[in-house]
Amino acid sequence: MIQLRLVNENNFTVTLPGVETVVTVTDELAGATEAFLLGEPAEADAALWRQVAREHAEALGGEKTINGRNALARVGDHDARRYRVTRTTV
Repeated sequence: MIQLRLVNENNFTVTLPGVETVVTVTDELAGATEAFLLGEPAEADAALWRQVAREHAEALGGEKTINGRNALARVGDHDARRYRVTRTTV
């Protein structure tokens, strides 16, 4: 059995309402489960953090201020392609 855990770029476990992001599966199902975790759940979490980053940038003044522009430039840093799945044998 293998435990799969979806983690973000900071190596924190992703938590999403209604989605199991830490699962224990057999060796045969590990590949398909990993592909699933890196799909919709990873993108949903990244989209949530992009929205938080946009709201933060707007609170800093958006395009009107240098701090707002700098924050807007960092919105794209929240990318699901930076997520990964860790494997632990249990």
